[in-house]
Amino acid sequence: MASIGEGTQKKRKLTDVEEIEIDVSAPEPPSKKALRKAKKAATVKPSESTTETEAVAAVEKPTTAPQKRSDHGVWIGNLAFSVTKDDLRTFFTSNCSFADTTITRIHMPKGAERFGKSQNKGFAYVDFSTQKATEEAIGLSEQLLTGRRVLIKDAKSFAGRPDKPKEDGQTGSAASGHAPSKRIFVGNLGFDATKEAIEEHFAQCGTVANVHVATFQDSGKCKGYAWVVFEDLAAAEAAVKGYVLVKEDDEEEEEEDESEPEERKRPRKPRQRKIWVNFLLGRRLRMEFAEDATTRYKKRFGKDGEGKKNNNSETGDAEAGEFEATEEQPRQARPPRAKQAKPEYTRYDQDTVQKLSGAIVESKGKKTTFD
Repeated sequence: MASIGEGTQKKRKLTDVEEIEIDVSAPEPPSKKALRKAKKAATVKPSESTTETEAVAAVEKPTTAPQKRSDHGVWIGNLAFSVTKDDLRTFFTSNCSFADTTITRIHMPKGAERFGKSQNKGFAYVDFSTQKATEEAIGLSEQLLTGRRVLIKDAKSFAGRPDKPKEDGQTGSAASGHAPSKRIFVGNLGFDATKEAIEEHFAQCGTVANVHVATFQDSGKCKGYAWVVFEDLAAAEAAVKGYVLVKEDDEEEEEEDESEPEERKRPRKPRQRKIWVNFLLGRRLRMEFAEDATTRYKKRFGKDGEGKKNNNSETGDAEAGEFEATEEQPRQARPPRAKQAKPEYTRYDQDTVQKLSGAIVESKGKKTTFD
């Protein structure tokens, strides 16, 4: 039995639409990753082999060939952060004889913005087309630019830069020539620094065994340096670095982790924070590994110490040679040194000596009376 209103429904007629033609032999369009790489490289050019999508991307952002570095260039430093490329170009063209076209490239790295204005990092590279222009630009070193004396040198010259450490993890104090030890030297201390304050300050690194402060003899105040001895080598190394790592207490996080199911729990790395120990009483300290006390004592008073050398130089070469020859003998077996006789002074006669010493001198003469 037919339902009511079945015959009353009318079918919709489709409008005539042009069929879409698909070329199966066409190459596969590039992916988004390929388009990003092409956009980053900026080397896409429309050609027969490129697809229509690549050609459109190339047309939307035209490629700009990067400037090539010249073999003739200078490095300019000590710039003010507000200096621009135009300021550098004007500085060179106004103080040199070459034209503006001689400057082929100015590379000025940008730093962090301040007060909404872009700033440079304090240095720049300027390339020239000739070596003569480079030499002329180097001659402008120590000249004023926006109130600062700039430093200009050859871009290929690395003189004046600190040498890189040979081994990774080498501390700056190793440059002093002393091996890591429990005894460190602390410099740039204030005159008001005390032994108790220094010991309390460096106790953050580890247990302090001894503190020796150099003081003035009259006032007893600190001379500006001291020696600190730790019980552990790790504490001394942390003090030389200038900071110590301390684990933070994560009690709240542990309570939250207990409420979570065991499946979702993940091992977390312990949080650490730095405690800086390179400042004391508002002064930046200078720490480095000190020479071991035993080694220092041997250098000064040992077999070949400084004190022995000074004694040998005073007594003469003959006695020094005799001392070296009898060094292996025990100290008691050495012959005693002969006492030198004191020289007799014959500069004054006996009468003059008596007068100088204040002794009473008997008169030798006749008494003369006058009428």
